[in-house]
Amino acid sequence: MTSKFQGVDFYNLDSLLTEEERAIRDTVREWVDDNVMPVIGEAYVAGKFPKQLIPGMAELGLFGANLPEEYGCAGLNNVCSARTCQRSTAAPG
Repeated sequence: MTSKFQGVDFYNLDSLLTEEERAIRDTVREWVDDNVMPVIGEAYVAGKFPKQLIPGMAELGLFGANLPEEYGCAGLNNVCSARTCQRSTAAPG
């Protein structure tokens, strides 16, 4: 999966992530690029949350990402959970 993001990893933090953590990061990044970026500017100006994004966010497991699977959540480790939060809230930048 190729991401549109072209940032520079000055501290080589990517090397500290597991393959699974990188895959989850890339999946969330691509979803945000494809689904959030096209609508977030207009939603911001209108002062409204784009509710149409909620089902996709739920399908990716972004809500309660680090809570156990037995509760219907993704069961991700804290690194993955933090990275998904970081990317999904950094959409405009």
